[in-house]
Amino acid sequence: MTSAGTSTDGSGNTELTAEERKYRTAAEEGDAGDKQAYGEYLVGRGRVDDAVPWLEEAAEGGDARAARLRAITAKDRGQFSVADYWYRSAAERDGDCAFGLAELLLERLDDPEGAAEWYAKGAELGSVKCRTNGALLMLRQGRTREAKEELGEAAPYDHVADQIEDRLIELADRLEHYRVRIAELGELCALPPQERPADLDEQLEAFLEEGEDDYEYEPFGELHTEPEWFTSYPSFLPDAEKAYEEAQALGDPRTDRWHGLLYYNLDRYQDACRVLEDGLRRHPDSRTLARTLSAVHLQYGELERYEASLLPGAEAGDRVQQRRLGDYYRDQWRLAEARRWLDAAAEGTEGDDDTYESAEESLEELEQAELAAPPALDAEEESRLPALREAAESGDPAADLELGRLMEKLHRYPEAVRHYKRAASVAAADSPQGHAASYALGHMLHHECGAHEKAAVPLYRPAAEAGDLDAIEGLGALYVRLEEPVKAEPWLRKAARFGRPDAASWVGNRVGDDYGDREEAVRWWMRAAKGGRVWYGWRAGMQLVRWKRYAEAEGLLRLAWTGREEKDPLHEAAYWLGRALHGQGRSAEAVEWLRTARDVHHIVRLGYSGFMLTSLFDPSMELATVLVNDIATEEAYEEAETLLAPVLEDSPQHRTARHLLARVAEQRGDLDAARSHLEQSYTPKGEETGPLLTAEEVAGVLRRVLG
Repeated sequence: MTSAGTSTDGSGNTELTAEERKYRTAAEEGDAGDKQAYGEYLVGRGRVDDAVPWLEEAAEGGDARAARLRAITAKDRGQFSVADYWYRSAAERDGDCAFGLAELLLERLDDPEGAAEWYAKGAELGSVKCRTNGALLMLRQGRTREAKEELGEAAPYDHVADQIEDRLIELADRLEHYRVRIAELGELCALPPQERPADLDEQLEAFLEEGEDDYEYEPFGELHTEPEWFTSYPSFLPDAEKAYEEAQALGDPRTDRWHGLLYYNLDRYQDACRVLEDGLRRHPDSRTLARTLSAVHLQYGELERYEASLLPGAEAGDRVQQRRLGDYYRDQWRLAEARRWLDAAAEGTEGDDDTYESAEESLEELEQAELAAPPALDAEEESRLPALREAAESGDPAADLELGRLMEKLHRYPEAVRHYKRAASVAAADSPQGHAASYALGHMLHHECGAHEKAAVPLYRPAAEAGDLDAIEGLGALYVRLEEPVKAEPWLRKAARFGRPDAASWVGNRVGDDYGDREEAVRWWMRAAKGGRVWYGWRAGMQLVRWKRYAEAEGLLRLAWTGREEKDPLHEAAYWLGRALHGQGRSAEAVEWLRTARDVHHIVRLGYSGFMLTSLFDPSMELATVLVNDIATEEAYEEAETLLAPVLEDSPQHRTARHLLARVAEQRGDLDAARSHLEQSYTPKGEETGPLLTAEEVAGVLRRVLG
């Protein structure tokens, strides 16, 4: 075996520790199991690059553990086809590899059918994880009966399966409780007023929002806040829908609002609107329903429907809707209309409730807009409008796309929406114009109009899948904001490979922070830094110094230093740059940067606290070491003594400081002073100074500890 590297900590240093030498010798002389053990040892120390060839040779020799670990390292690096290969190399005979393959297919390769197949094969091999997770997939697919059978098989051996069974029982009981209680309360509400219980209002409030003392379940008003119940266990959704429909008998518009919000949380816009509109027909004076409906329209970028839903409430004096309408008009530069509604919101008294936000800030923004020049087209753009409108009316998607862009420039967002939508619908399904129009619409709605990320995702996707780099990075960013990093990762990796520094920094952080693969993280941070994100020059450079890859670190740390005025923590780059230069044998330059590091250390300290602060490096010690060991002039010795004096005041037995001062004394020929420093450094706290060392012993200690 000669292909595997021998570097330690990514440094290229071929010196091995005794522990590693033992593993390496066994791997070179032993079987696949020994190679797997060495590969696992290397991975555990963050040296994935070195581990890869050992793991691959072990996997080819039949070791399933090596195949699985090699697949994991590939998956963590976004190499999904490589991970697929290594999982499959052992999945037919190893339940853990079958499980890993199923998870890869489900989460990264969008192949639920393939995942189900391998969960089943893994279960046959005895993998409890495959049986449990296969059952979860069945539940998401609505195959409840089969899932329960699988969970029953797994539960005696897997606490997760047991917990899922308990959750299924809990949700079924919870929905049953809701429906029974709704029926009870509905009967009471249907009684003539004089026959209703005196505490009926309190009972309703307890059931809806406060929680009933006699029951263990959450109030009905919290059901919509847990949409994951119904994405994980969709067979329960019909019962939840029935509960909401039956709750209409309680006569409280909040139940319609919660029903609509459940659909909104499940990304079912049309159903949410239908429920909220039906609720408004039953409760035409309900402000909470009207406000919720308008908010849903905005979140999905339905601007014309948003405006139409705001007007009734605004005209009826609802200050919340007045302020929203005023903001909407101001953003479109319809300033006179904005003034009317924001003044009404500021002066009115209707709608003074917990959800109202003062119109003062909106009015300040309006006043700034009134003093500014409105958005305008240049003369060339203005001259093109008539021809573009005529072409768009004749069905030219390119004209509609350009009109959309021009209307967006003028802040005429509803008109821009119409042009973008028409361009996307008229253009051929796979045409660049259709993709561009869809992406432009999504970008405008999300960034300019306040639409939610989940409404923008389907609008970004066609252009991203067609290779538009802005759409690719934008789609990944949307998934990040939706807290779906698994979906974000392939898009941001692709954007990073094409030179997008923000995407590269995200990938590096995800790999380095979440998975601990620092080698891979540093590669991405280097890309980010070279793309202008100097913060990542510091992160990458610092790690490279620790790996003793000093020449690579130098340029990154110099780049990081340039950003110190914008980001105070980057002052720390001076220290690491000094170490990088010292590692290359450039001691004089290292001294200058370590002096700078000492001068800015008070700024660096502001970024640390607690244990991290107490263990923070001291650039004065590093500087003194270089001065004594490398510069070694009388002037350097004097500077080092000045640097070390306050260290000894705080810690009289500081070993490194005493050793350095002993070296200085020895170089000056003062063996008594050298002996004194060494003896003090070796004397335990609270004890008397030990016996004096001989001159020969002093020299021996100096050789051992100082080189």
